[in-house]
Amino acid sequence: MTGRSVLTTTAVMHRLFMGMVAVFLTLGMLTLAGLAGTEVASAAATAPAATQCDPPAFPTGAGFQVTCTLTIDNTVTAGVNTSTVTATACLAAAGVLAPFGCTTTVTSSNQLVTSVDQCNGIVVGGGSNVICNVSVVNTIPTGTATPGVTVNQCIGSGTGGGTQPTLVCAPVASTTGATVTQCNGSGNGGGASTRVQCDVTGGSTAEPVTINQCNGSANGGGSTVTCTTTFTNNFVAAAPTPTTTTTVPTTPAPTTPGPTTPGPTTPGPTTPAAGGGTPTTPTAGGTPGATGTGVTPVGSGVTGATGSAPGAGGSTGTLATTATPPAGTLAFTGANIAALLWAALMAIALGAVAIVWSRRGRRSDRTKVAA
Repeated sequence: MTGRSVLTTTAVMHRLFMGMVAVFLTLGMLTLAGLAGTEVASAAATAPAATQCDPPAFPTGAGFQVTCTLTIDNTVTAGVNTSTVTATACLAAAGVLAPFGCTTTVTSSNQLVTSVDQCNGIVVGGGSNVICNVSVVNTIPTGTATPGVTVNQCIGSGTGGGTQPTLVCAPVASTTGATVTQCNGSGNGGGASTRVQCDVTGGSTAEPVTINQCNGSANGGGSTVTCTTTFTNNFVAAAPTPTTTTTVPTTPAPTTPGPTTPGPTTPGPTTPAAGGGTPTTPTAGGTPGATGTGVTPVGSGVTGATGSAPGAGGSTGTLATTATPPAGTLAFTGANIAALLWAALMAIALGAVAIVWSRRGRRSDRTKVAA
């Protein structure tokens, strides 16, 4: 075989070896990466926030009709939290009422909504109307605590002239860190009477939801602000806790035959049977012979040793149970992890051996070619 043929064959072998190296190393790295990634799945997500109708999606200019509504359905049932948010956002020219320019989206989550932010800092150029509403509906088990709702509303609004009253708010309140903060610094610059109308209904909420809406909006002459927040608590009876009755089978105690002691084999005295019957002598081994008519002979032979039978059903063994992990749970036992680590290390080791072998082969090939 020529030097070129040897080199070609060796080159093919080298490619095969390098392919093996890549496969082994990849398997090893993927195995280790899979083990490292199992801890990430338990990271907790934060509760969602509902937002809409804020800049830059909504304008800050003049002459707009803004109508936005958020309905938050928070539900707690048997310790399971769910929420559904129905959001409707409408934008049109001033005076053009909904449903023109409206879009509605519905979003569901396995977490409760805890904050709302909408209609803040928009259409401040004058001649605009802002109409925004938030409705929070809590469906909770009977007996759930319902803390009171605090309000920070209609502070610094409705200024700049106009026939009084320019504010119709229930209540007008200034509270730091309030549950509802709305209609503050809005509807300024002059305009019609009662141009700022805002209220909060529902004095308590079972779930902590903070509302921030209609603040710093609709400023400039001739604008109006109408915003409301409503809380509703629906109480439902908690589902009864199911009871599980476990019947433990009883295991009869095993019986061990006790030793028996043979009785004496000496036959007792016999009495002739009345009426001429012939008495019989008990035979050795305990089996009495046939008796004649009359008095039963006294004494008996010895019976053979017999053991007691074991209890009905015998003794049962212990039933082993294996806990099955719930669907979707990563079940990594110590044995599984050890096996995966061993597989990864073996794959990497084989890859290293293949690299060393490949390099030695290349040096040998160069020597052959040079020769």
